[in-house]
Amino acid sequence: MSSIVKQSVDQFSIYSKEYHERRNEVYENLRNNAPVFWHEEMKSWFITRYEDVSKYLLGDKFISSNVIPQKMSNLAEGEDQHFKDILDIIKTWMVYNDRPVHSQLKGYMNRAFLVNEIELITPEIKKIVSNVIDKVLENNSESFDFVKEIAHPIPAMVLCKMLGIPVKEVARFIKWSDDIALFMQDFVVSHVPSKEISEQVRGSVREIYAYLSGAIAERRKEKKNDLLSRLISDTPGVDGELTDAQLIAQTMHLIFGGHKIPQFVLSNTLHLLFKNQKVLEMLKNDMSLLPKVLDETMRLEGPIQYIVRHASNDIEIHGQQIKKDDSVYFFLASAGRDERVFDNPEKMDISRTGFRHVAFGGGYHTCIAAAFARAEIMEILKEVLTRFPNIEPLYDLEKPEWTSNPTFTGMTQMPVKI
Repeated sequence: MSSIVKQSVDQFSIYSKEYHERRNEVYENLRNNAPVFWHEEMKSWFITRYEDVSKYLLGDKFISSNVIPQKMSNLAEGEDQHFKDILDIIKTWMVYNDRPVHSQLKGYMNRAFLVNEIELITPEIKKIVSNVIDKVLENNSESFDFVKEIAHPIPAMVLCKMLGIPVKEVARFIKWSDDIALFMQDFVVSHVPSKEISEQVRGSVREIYAYLSGAIAERRKEKKNDLLSRLISDTPGVDGELTDAQLIAQTMHLIFGGHKIPQFVLSNTLHLLFKNQKVLEMLKNDMSLLPKVLDETMRLEGPIQYIVRHASNDIEIHGQQIKKDDSVYFFLASAGRDERVFDNPEKMDISRTGFRHVAFGGGYHTCIAAAFARAEIMEILKEVLTRFPNIEPLYDLEKPEWTSNPTFTGMTQMPVKI
């Protein structure tokens, strides 16, 4: 048994290089030896088995509305002022609210992901991907970085198209999204969040808030054929309609999730296909297998390692006493590899039936953009594999460049040959 696995039944650092490189071994050891584990560094419980994760993400035994207040209570007196500008916005995101506020926000923002919205944007996604690939080919290059050229910019371009943000603003949009992601990656995982990161990101948050305020004002004067126009209420704050401030905040959440999550899933999917050449060949011959490929990607290398909640009341799980308000990390990444549920859990097997992955969360907090994200990612991958049928990796498949943050998992660079 390796040192990190042996140590993991006691304590380990989720910031350590060992954990980062061997996290799946750590999860296996926790599932088998400490499925409900108190982690001293994070002052939180770690829950790692599929059955527990899928069960306790349902209902109200574990809630999200305490996450931000509890996080701020860890700071020294007065330190919370460094985060106020950003937290005033993200504390209104549906992910940090429980019922009934969550239900109101989700019901309203679901309009963004109705079937007709997905159908409207799908042809546009194909055009965007095709144009980007054309530019790659125009460079007469035999290789390129898949993350830099495809996975990172295209989801941002798609969101800009959906929201009616001009093409000339895409570069600013990407910076805003990357900055929000930088803050969230630190905020979610850190027992005490970074003041330095907050200071760095604050300007982008102000910029995007001002931009969206102006965009809403323009559309009040003249509606456009875009999602932002369809989300704006004529009677803000009345009968469940969102105020402009609420809409701006939720749109910022949409920008963060709708850009970074597809980026990570795209890179992770192609990486797994490179490692599973038989599956890649099957997919090239039959693109209808893409949904099954994505399911396996989300199970094996989903973009989010864990979801943070707080206990709403005292509860006992596997003999461990979790107290009211205790912080709890539900490890989605571990649940997807649980040997109690999935045969040969380390294998990418697109013939699997039965249990589904929990990479999009669970209960009423399940990601509302899941259907849209799947449609977008499939359209992008379909175009990439069609236009680059001989795409091959130019990096060590056993030592890929993952994000260094323990919260989110994606490739940071991915040189490929075409």
